[in-house]
Formats: sequence, structure tokens, C-alpha cells
Amino acid sequence: MEDLLELAEYGCEIAKKEGAEFVDAVAHRGRNISVGIERNFIKHGNVSTYSGMSIRAFVKGGMGFASISGLKKEEILNLAKKASVLAKNAQPDPDFVALPSPPESYPVVEGLFDEGIQGIDAGKLVEYLRRIIEEARSVNRDVVVNGGTGLHYSETAIVNSAGIHAGMRSSVIHISASATIRMGDEVGTFFDFDNARRLSDFNPAGIGVNATRMAMKFLGARHIRGGIMPVIFGPLSGLNIFRTLCYNANAEDIQRNRSYLLGKKGEQIASEVVTIVDDPLIPGGMNSSPYDGEGFPHTKLTVVERGVLKTWLHNSYTANKGKEKNTGHSTRGGISPTNVIVVPGRKTERELISEIKDGIYVAMGDISPNRITGDISATIDWGFKIENGEIAYPVKNVMIGMHMLDFLKNIDAISSDYREEPGAIMPAVRVQNVKIAGGA
Repeated sequence: MEDLLELAEYGCEIAKKEGAEFVDAVAHRGRNISVGIERNFIKHGNVSTYSGMSIRAFVKGGMGFASISGLKKEEILNLAKKASVLAKNAQPDPDFVALPSPPESYPVVEGLFDEGIQGIDAGKLVEYLRRIIEEARSVNRDVVVNGGTGLHYSETAIVNSAGIHAGMRSSVIHISASATIRMGDEVGTFFDFDNARRLSDFNPAGIGVNATRMAMKFLGARHIRGGIMPVIFGPLSGLNIFRTLCYNANAEDIQRNRSYLLGKKGEQIASEVVTIVDDPLIPGGMNSSPYDGEGFPHTKLTVVERGVLKTWLHNSYTANKGKEKNTGHSTRGGISPTNVIVVPGRKTERELISEIKDGIYVAMGDISPNRITGDISATIDWGFKIENGEIAYPVKNVMIGMHMLDFLKNIDAISSDYREEPGAIMPAVRVQNVKIAGGA
């Protein structure tokens, strides 16, 4: 790690000598291993190592950005010079103030690196995939499985001209599988996954079974009549609603007048059952880390409290421009939430379903609005009809049309039970008065 910090510092020093007023440099190196399944066969694998650096240089607020693969000093020298030249020729930006200064300390976040993951080889990954195929075929011999697994571990260092020096090690292991079953003209598909930062949180057992059983349930999908009805979004679709909302609450879009949330801070944008927390400090969380993409320390943040939008997500630039507190959500590509947690409710998913006479259950899918207008127009590809409090049959050619703010205000329940993944709890979400277009 020390050598990465020294190389990043070297890049900053060169850029400053070349005339940059502010500089930050990120140096990284790591290893990736991946293996894939195609139609029930292990088809491809890859093992690679990587290293590189990116430098941002600023002159009168104008930014120059450059990156390289590799960490040779001569290449870093040229990289720093290039970033500085680009900054000098960039359009000045009077809204840029400064890069973050070093904090007194960084939070300690446990479980971000596991040497056990570092010790896994491609043969072990192949074993994971073979088990998934065997699981799936134990449910249905005709299932077709596609998917893959992989891992990576890395070291990253960030240094800036204001004095930030920070570094961290990271590990991730992941696996996913889709199951497809054909019966005549009918096709059923489903997907499942697992991922973790540490081996103790990684449990791929059952993915093949679950994906195949769910795929079978989607055989025989029917057309339905459209109308206004309640919809329950299951664990694999419900959390996406709140992640999307947090992405849409980024200050850059607000300051550029390109968000449906413009002017909504401090207002009721969702029902009172909705409280959303962004928590980058969860031990072993998939998006956990002690600091953001600029080296600014991470903190836990309430984004929505009982339906009220409490804050925007900021990096140093937007915080300075808006004269607001930096929330520590910078990425090298902009602004992003971390571990999005929605506070669970009081009733189980089963109870929420039982209270619906005529509605829809969405098992999987992404319901994302247009980030500027807030309009939702989405196809339900993995949905079931709910009749008299029971899951009745799969549906097809069904669409949702609604505005995101109306959608959020019509959330009347969040389940007390949930699927849990590292850094995420995934409850079911019930939304009333959803406009459904059917094909009947």
C-alpha cells in the first residue's frame, strides 16, 4: 500500500509543478478471476491482473482528467503533465472552490477485505458453478442455465494536493445464474444471485434450485385486463425503487435543473411509511468504505425520513457550489449512493398479499423513472396476478405507467420480513392505485 501512496503523491507533485492549482491522484492494482456458464456448460474463464492511475488537475476550476494502465514512474510523469495541460486548456469554472482537506480521522469499516477470497482459485469457482447446474437439473432436467461467478481483490490509494493520503484493500466474490425452461411455446425464466466482501457472508447454495423453481412458475403466463390496482414489489424489485430515488437525489442533477426532485428538499415526496438511510459504514457491505471517491470521510445519512426528502447527495464540487455540507458521495464519475437501506414495516409480505383482492405481484424487475421528468413507463416481465389474497398465475404483456412522485406517495406498506444481502435489506413494497396496462 505504501508504494501506491508514494506513486499517487508523485503524480500530484508533478501536476502541481506543471501549473495545476489542485490535484488528486488515485492509484490502484488488483486481480480478477471469472468463470462463465453457457447453456449448462462451463464455457469460459479469465484470470487477469491490473494496475493503473487516474489524475484530476484543476486550473481556475477547469478540470483535466487523464488515466493510464500500469504504474511505471515515467508513465505517471507523462500522465501528470497531460492532466495539467488539459486543465490549463479547459473552460474555467467559477463554481469550483477546492478539493477536500484531510479529516482528523477516517471511520473504521470492518469486513472490506478477506484473505480467504484472495486464496480462491479458478478451480473453486468452477466447483461453485457445477453445483448450481446440478441443483437446477435436480429440479427440472430440461432447464438451461446461464450465468457466472467471479472475484476480485484490490488495493487503492488516493492522494490530493490539499493533504489527503488514504488507502484501502477490498475483496468481492459474486455468483449469478439464470434458469430458462421451455414447454412447447411457453418459456419461463428467472434469475438469482449472491455476492459478498467476505467468505463468511457468501452462500451460493440454493441459487440453482430457486432460479429453476421460479422459472417453472412463470410458464403459462396470461394476459390480463388493465386498470388501477395495488402492486406489490418483491425483494428483488422493491429495493430498486429506493436505490433509484437516491440516485435521482444527486445534487449535480439538481444544480443543472435536470431532476423531477427539483425544489422538493424538505417536502413530503413519499408516504410516511418510507424512511431511507444511506449507510456506507455497514461491516462487509457491498458499497461500504471509509471514504468516497475524493477521499472525503463517509458517514451515515438519512435521505428520506417518514416521506420527507431531507438532503441531496453531494461531492465536494456540488457542496461548495450550493454552500451545503459535503455528504461524501463522490465517485470518480460523479455522485452515487452507497448502501441504501429502507426501514422495514410491521406486516409480513404474506400479510400484505393477503389484503389484496385484485392486484399484481412483481417478483423481479427495475421500475425506474425518467430522471428528468419522473415519468415511469415500465414492462412487468416477472409478474403474477393476485386474486383474493393469493398469488394466482403469471402475467404477460403488462405495463406500469405513473409519475414517480405519485408512485412514492401511494406506498402504503413495507414488509417486516426481507431478503438480506451484505449492505442491503430487501423488503417487499406495496403501492396502491397503480395504473396497469394489460393485453386482454
